[in-house]
Amino acid sequence: MHYQHRYHAGNFADVFKHVLLCGLLRALSRKDKPWRMLDTHAGAGLYALDDEAAERTGEFRDGIARLRPAASMPAPVRDYLDLAASFGGRYPGSPLLALACAREQDRVVACEKAPAVFEQLRLQAGADGRMQLHQRDGYESHALLPPPEKRGLVLIDPAFERPDEFDAISTYLKKATARFAGGVYAAWYPVKNRHEADRFRRRLMREHPRSGVDLQLHNGAEAEGQMRACGLCVLNPPYGWAAEMTPALQWLSRELAQGSRAEAVIEPWEATA
Repeated sequence: MHYQHRYHAGNFADVFKHVLLCGLLRALSRKDKPWRMLDTHAGAGLYALDDEAAERTGEFRDGIARLRPAASMPAPVRDYLDLAASFGGRYPGSPLLALACAREQDRVVACEKAPAVFEQLRLQAGADGRMQLHQRDGYESHALLPPPEKRGLVLIDPAFERPDEFDAISTYLKKATARFAGGVYAAWYPVKNRHEADRFRRRLMREHPRSGVDLQLHNGAEAEGQMRACGLCVLNPPYGWAAEMTPALQWLSRELAQGSRAEAVIEPWEATA
């Protein structure tokens, strides 16, 4: 049985990832020049939170369902929440959120390998000319780089079904950055243990001598058998972006906390070459 995101849509990991994604795209939009986003593992695009799958796990209740507009809500979270609300009760995945952020001159390229999931994505995306869909392995999508616009973002967000997923991400980044060195790259990962996550971050720092930042959200949950933390490792982040996201992640760590050990961890590094 392949991973099915409809069981997990809108959970704390989605909120974390999508707040940061929207922030990255807004940062790229500060200039009039167009950008292109490549989503390597796009999924179905849109998810009903009132269907049997979402109700069975109830993960969205400890994610987006906890967020309510408040004066203390940081602007990046408010922006994300407004975009998510525009989909009328269904939860948007990364490709449709990116499309909602896109201007007329911007483009979104979404890759999805699973035939049934790709068909759902095709139906959800509609005929918007700003989006291109590819039914292919996301780890082969480096062939689509560099983008014609010469600026943009690559989101690597696999299901982590493979035991060598960290290696696969690192290999992909080597190939992708060789073709598009100036791009912004964001790789999502679950934090199953901190040592493994630290090894991944150190590997990226060693293999990609450019500026970057590793961001993690720990919800402090104590129940066994559920994801408690996740991270996003960003290469070539836009100037000032990490500082803008810091209050948002700190706020999320409080609002989405499921235990006393909830925290946001932000570790930047500088280019070495």
